[in-house]
Amino acid sequence: MSSRERARAGRRRAGRPLALPGWWVAAFAAFLLVVVGVVVVVVRTQVGPCRDDLVDSPRDPLLSPAQMKAQPDARLDALAGAVTAMSPPFGDVAAGVGYDYDQWLHLYGVEGGVLAFTKNNAPVTLLDPSTLEPRWSLRPDSKRIAWDASGDRFLLLDLSAKDATRVSAYDTGDGHRVWCAEVDQENRSGDPVSTAFLEDGDVLTALPEGDPGRITVSRLSGRTGKQVWSRSLATVARADYLGPLTGDLVVAGGTEEFRLGEQTADSKGGAVLTAFDAADGKQAWTWSAESGALLHVVGVDSGRVVAVTRGEGGVRLFALSEAGKELWSAVPEDAAYEATLRDGVVVTKSASALHGYDSATGKLLWKKTVPADRTYFPYGFSLGQMPSLDDGHVLVPTTTALVALDVHDGSEATYPLPVDGVSTTYWPYQLLATPDLVGVVTNTGAVVARRE
Repeated sequence: MSSRERARAGRRRAGRPLALPGWWVAAFAAFLLVVVGVVVVVVRTQVGPCRDDLVDSPRDPLLSPAQMKAQPDARLDALAGAVTAMSPPFGDVAAGVGYDYDQWLHLYGVEGGVLAFTKNNAPVTLLDPSTLEPRWSLRPDSKRIAWDASGDRFLLLDLSAKDATRVSAYDTGDGHRVWCAEVDQENRSGDPVSTAFLEDGDVLTALPEGDPGRITVSRLSGRTGKQVWSRSLATVARADYLGPLTGDLVVAGGTEEFRLGEQTADSKGGAVLTAFDAADGKQAWTWSAESGALLHVVGVDSGRVVAVTRGEGGVRLFALSEAGKELWSAVPEDAAYEATLRDGVVVTKSASALHGYDSATGKLLWKKTVPADRTYFPYGFSLGQMPSLDDGHVLVPTTTALVALDVHDGSEATYPLPVDGVSTTYWPYQLLATPDLVGVVTNTGAVVARRE
C-alpha cells in the first residue's frame, strides 16, 4: 500500500497514508524521548512474545465458481453474470462471495497476491494470485491493526490504547515473521499515520507524538526493524502523505482529503509540508499554508509535489519543485479538491465533472461532465483509492457501471453492473486490479475475474 509506491501507478506516486479496512480505525502509536531537541525513538527489536500467529488451516473467504453454483445466491449470481458479460480486461469469473451489506469484505492487490480482510476481527489472508487459494492467514493479536505491504514484505501493527505498539514484518511468500519490534507508546483512536518503503526496503513511519501538533518521522531497517534515525517535526500537519520525492529526499505533510470538505478548518497556518534527507532525516525545506487553509498532498511525480489547498480564498491546485519552489498554480473548475495523480495527469472530481490537468504545467487537458439527474458516484467513493489498470487507465465505480477512465483524454470504456429496485444493492465500495485479476466489491457481494 503506501509502501509499494516507489514507482507503481496507484493511489499515489510515492507513499500514502496507511490503508486500513473500513471497520478498523487507522492509528499508530508515537514513541519518543526528547533530548535537547533531538528525538530518540525507543524501538525494541527483541520483543516477547510477538503474538500475531499464522493460522494452521487458513480459510478462503471467496467461493470458487463450482461452490457458487452449489450455493445459489440471487444477488451474487446477478453480479457474477454481469462480470461474465464484461469485455476485457474482465475475463472468466474466478471467485466470488455474497453477504448482506455492512462492507463484510475488503480485497487489496499487493505484489504477492490479494490480501483479504473480513469483518469481525477475522484473520488477514493472502490469496495466491493464480489460484486464489489461501497462501497463508495471520490472526492479529489486537482488535485494532494497521498494515502496509511492499514487494515481499507485509507490515502489521498491533494497536492498543493501553499497551505499546508492536510492529511486525512478514514474508509475503509464506507468512513467516522476519522481525518484530515494539515502540514505547500507546495508540489513541483517530490519530494520523503514514508509512512508506524506501528503495532499499527500509520503512518510514510518521506517527503522532504526545505533544499536540508534532509528528515523529522515523526510519526503520527493513532487515531488522532497528531504528536508523528519527525526527520530531511540527511542520508536517497531520503527515497524511509520506514518501520519496527524489532519490535523496523524502516529503511528508498535509492532511486527509476528506478534511478539506469540512465547513470549518482548524488550521492555524504555518509550515505544513516538509522535505528531508532520506539518509539522516535532516530538514531540506518547508512549505507554509495561510491561516484557515488546509493542504492535501495529491502525489509526487518526477520530483514534483502536487497538492491542493482549501481555505477562505477557495481551492487551489499547485505543484512544487524538489527544492520547494512553486512551479504552477491553478484554480480547479467546480472548486474540486478531490484528486488523484496518475501517469503525469492530475484527475479531479466534483459533483458535476471529472477534469484532467497536466502535472508538469497545470494546464487543463480535458473535462468530462457526469449526469446531474441522479447519484452517479457511489457514496463514500474516493478517487484516490481506485486502482490503476495500467499507467494511463484508472478503474472507477459508478452506481450503474464500472468505468475504465483514460487519464490522458478523459475517454472511457464502461462495464454495466446489475440494477434492481433497491438502488444501492450493487453499488461498489471497492475495486481490485492486479496483473492477473480484476474485481468488484459491492454492498451485497464480490466477484473476482481473471484478467485478459
